[in-house]
Amino acid sequence: MKYHLVVPTIMTNPKQEFDCLKQLVTQFDASSLDFTIYFVANIPIREFTEYKPTDSRIVKSVSNLEFSISKAINSIYEEINYEDSDILGFIQSDTFFKNSNWIVDLTNILINPEYNAGVLGLRPHRSCNIIEEGINYKSKFNIHPCEWSDGVMIFTGKTFRTIGAFDENYFGDCESQDFCYQVKEAGMINYWCSDDTSYFGYVNRTTDFKGKVRLNRDEFSKKVRESRIYLAEKWSR
Repeated sequence: MKYHLVVPTIMTNPKQEFDCLKQLVTQFDASSLDFTIYFVANIPIREFTEYKPTDSRIVKSVSNLEFSISKAINSIYEEINYEDSDILGFIQSDTFFKNSNWIVDLTNILINPEYNAGVLGLRPHRSCNIIEEGINYKSKFNIHPCEWSDGVMIFTGKTFRTIGAFDENYFGDCESQDFCYQVKEAGMINYWCSDDTSYFGYVNRTTDFKGKVRLNRDEFSKKVRESRIYLAEKWSR
């Protein structure tokens, strides 16, 4: 089993994003994982171009489509070889964890057929309909079946092949939601793995939505509005 994880970036806070990558490498090494982290910029901003990865398992690339997480993810999985049993997904570049075991715990849920897991996430969303109270996982945290969650998304190579690429009609928002809806339609269960900060210590350090973009904020806001309209129209069945 190998991990192929994408960290999309628009270089809002370069130091913070480099620290995120460094922590991920340290935590994955602590669990002796076989991994590659793909650090993908939408456009070649200077700090990204000048950044020299501190580890050979951090691979830089540019997707050349501004504001698009979907394109960043697809640009990697369309080019690399991965097995059905490999772990794929993406981690936002402002994400940090106190507990280095988070990736192992999520993986154990994902590969356990008892859960029939499609996508695992760590952040509930206001539009996330959590129907069940949750399942306690080894007295560590609760996992809640839900329509979708985000912040972190992991899934197997088999799931990605089943669903296909992320929809590139989304810019800046809703791509995670759309992908999870498709996973649910395919008969798998998405889970939000709850975190009260005492276990995972998961946090997104960017304080607001607009803070996630560095350039062309008005254009970004327009793209987000259009993406939300597109999502509503696509799933209003």
